Amino acid sequence: MTLGKSAVIAPPQQGGMDTALLVVVIAALGALALVIRLHRSPLIAGLMALPLMLTGRARGASGAQLDLASSAPVDAPPTPEPAAEPAVVLEPPEPAGGAPAPAQDLPADAQPAEAAVAFKLATALEREHDVASAEDAYRRADALGHPEAAFFLGCMLAERADFAAARSLFARADELGHAAGACNPGVLLEQQNDLAGAEAAYRRGDDRSDDVAAFNLGAMLDQRGDTAGAEAAYRRADERGNASAANSLGVLLGERGDPGGAASAFRRADERGDANAAFNVGGLLAERGDLAGAEAAYRRADERGHVGGTFNLGVLLEHRGDLAGAAGAYLRAQQRGHGEVAEQARAALVELWVDR
Repeated sequence: MTLGKSAVIAPPQQGGMDTALLVVVIAALGALALVIRLHRSPLIAGLMALPLMLTGRARGASGAQLDLASSAPVDAPPTPEPAAEPAVVLEPPEPAGGAPAPAQDLPADAQPAEAAVAFKLATALEREHDVASAEDAYRRADALGHPEAAFFLGCMLAERADFAAARSLFARADELGHAAGACNPGVLLEQQNDLAGAEAAYRRGDDRSDDVAAFNLGAMLDQRGDTAGAEAAYRRADERGNASAANSLGVLLGERGDPGGAASAFRRADERGDANAAFNVGGLLAERGDLAGAEAAYRRADERGHVGGTFNLGVLLEHRGDLAGAAGAYLRAQQRGHGEVAEQARAALVELWVDR
């Protein structure tokens, strides 16, 4: 059987930002050849461009960086800092019976301990899905000057689309030195085209060792054409464990002629669970003729929801005669894709069964 499949795959856009086009051309005339052409995104480098990452917290131990539906402190949605308007200060709720006394009734030296207790209670209540009680406890901790509580409460309100209130909470967390409290407003400031304000916010978060702030700063500098600054920011984020930054760093290194450094960066990102990096590792291995390794990498990308990885997995499975596996992969790619992606996957699936 002679294969002649090609796909132009554009990942779903998020936040109205540009994405890169990945062109995968797979052909076989007696032997399988896999060619990957890269068109870099002007916003974020990547073989499959990544959306701007938002610092926040997820409410679940297994939540991804942008997952807001899970339960332990990690990451949350964006909310802008107000530009010219005064911050909206939220009044803490009236304490119910048995609740801790208001902050002003406590001695100053007792407030940090009391705030920590209230915050711990709030996170426990949120894990139990008692949202109303968790909010009360976060407000109590916030009133006692707990920066993490202000940030978490801001995330909670942002999830309800109460961005005005969330703004002031993020601003308060930022003033108290919370890294993500600086980064989240930067995201919407950038979306509002306040690039100077966004960069300043990202730099504050980066200075506080926030990995996502460093990543977003790198993306902004990359877009501006400051490759050296972008690489330095991506490296800081990578050193802090950010998978997306490692992937973007890999692209920069590859483009400047450091394939070894690029491969190492892609592998680090892949090991951290990044779908784009798994796809990129698959491409590198396929180019070297390691089709077994490429298949394993594309399978990881597929399991992480990467439509390009799913499609390429189907091609490799078809090539080695696993037609049932190939059909399943093409079907998943069709279901996950949109527009031309879905059409290319559908055509591959039809061709598979016609050739049989």
